[in-house]
Amino acid sequence: MTAVDRVGAFSGAAYVLLANIGSALVGEGSARGESPGQLILDEQQRIAENPWARVAFAMLILAQLALIMFVGYLYTRLRNAGWLAATALVGGIAAIMAYLVSLTMVIAVFVLREDMSPELARALMDVDGAGHLVQLLPLGVFALFASAAALVTGALGRVLSWAGMAIGTTSIAVLAATGLPANEDFFVWPFLLVVLWMAVISLRWGFARNHPRVRAAALSPANPVTN
Repeated sequence: MTAVDRVGAFSGAAYVLLANIGSALVGEGSARGESPGQLILDEQQRIAENPWARVAFAMLILAQLALIMFVGYLYTRLRNAGWLAATALVGGIAAIMAYLVSLTMVIAVFVLREDMSPELARALMDVDGAGHLVQLLPLGVFALFASAAALVTGALGRVLSWAGMAIGTTSIAVLAATGLPANEDFFVWPFLLVVLWMAVISLRWGFARNHPRVRAAALSPANPVTN
């Protein structure tokens, strides 16, 4: 584990940390007796008036950068597993693309909040919500096949590998079993499980200790110890 490797390993935990802090800085508005579309526009106006809004947006963008780094690093750790690692890479890239498309919808509503009708605002935010639900598939693929690749290569322990496969399978199964869910309640807990798994393996690899090989080499048959 070089210093550069540790940066890649810790990028997974950085994604989790930055995404949570960015979301917390924006906060949630109070529900009022307005139409859903107008409520969305009022919420965007509240965010615009929040002095921490720009910092929160920057953190969310940096969170995605950290996720991109982590997906790339994870592939380099698991590439000896062949198509399992390649499938995990595709799943990670697809999850990132799904999030960026959803983020585009949110930015559009925020920028055009003063000129947008409540009906259009609601339509765009519903597309954002649907993107979050669909994101369960690539996230599940990412966790499932990355864990399978880790089990094959021995990059993780059996517990983390089997746990990741269970979480990935659960995410895919939840999306398939719910059919066409009417809200994001079905999305939250499988997503949180994937994020937790990512944070754990990120810290596991980031804090991995380098084992010195000098003594092992000195005691090898090619270098016998002489008295």
